[in-house]
Amino acid sequence: MFKTSNLTAGEKISLVNEITKIGIQDTPLTSLLMAKGLVGKANGTVQTWREKSLDTTDDISVVEGNESPVFYESNRSEMNNILQIFQKGASISGTANAINVTGQGNLFSGEVADRLLEVKVAMEKAITSGARNDGSLTPFIRKMDGIEKWAHTSNVLTGAASGVITEDEIKATVKKLWDQGNQSGQYFALVNASVKEQVDALYKDKYSYIAQQNVFGLIVDVVRTNYGSVNFVLSRHATADKMTIFDAGALSLDYLRQPEFEALSKTGDSTRGLVTAEATLRVGSKKAVAQYTLKA
Repeated sequence: MFKTSNLTAGEKISLVNEITKIGIQDTPLTSLLMAKGLVGKANGTVQTWREKSLDTTDDISVVEGNESPVFYESNRSEMNNILQIFQKGASISGTANAINVTGQGNLFSGEVADRLLEVKVAMEKAITSGARNDGSLTPFIRKMDGIEKWAHTSNVLTGAASGVITEDEIKATVKKLWDQGNQSGQYFALVNASVKEQVDALYKDKYSYIAQQNVFGLIVDVVRTNYGSVNFVLSRHATADKMTIFDAGALSLDYLRQPEFEALSKTGDSTRGLVTAEATLRVGSKKAVAQYTLKA
């Protein structure tokens, strides 16, 4: 159990295990990456990697006994994303910390837990719809590009009718990933409530159902297409008019500093500390991300 008695001045306590288990419904993308172990290590304020693309030569047949092999190599273009700092402080007076609030336990520990959840929510917003800022201009705050900014230009689709998504458009968006040669066949679609409600309505008469006497209503969790299965993930942080479909295996949440609590020096009759994380989203290939936008 996390207790204030565990803290000493200047001590840092890792919260990487705790952050995995909290606020899952409000942080679906972050929680998905953590649960799948898609977490990496950064080593600077800009995370740089190489995008791998397979060679697409159609005919590689040769004559028997060929002694002049043709050598191929993967195209590896350089990509990068910005490391963003997430930080929240917790402070409580000695009097408040001494009061035993029924059902709340140690008040300072509760404050730290709340700040950790808020940090995770802030991370979720950033890796979902964040916009890059290298921090070179005032106010000098670095920000990452979220998943919505990573779709390959060939994988972008806009709806035909204003404000309406169709089943054919969902399949066409998934097909773009298939056309790019993605091989997993398992994708995730990040959507806000407005798009998700339309998807539910599309399939209200087309579903398999296991009867449960105490559960009512209909929601679409997975749509199976010829090009792969799409798992729908409802996110309040997704842009209202967009559906971003991706191969989770191509993503990684890379930390320069994993979530941690650091006790600050005591000033007078109060206890203070910081919850901090520094991370970015790494997308192995833009070809693994497709995006649908409702027509305005």
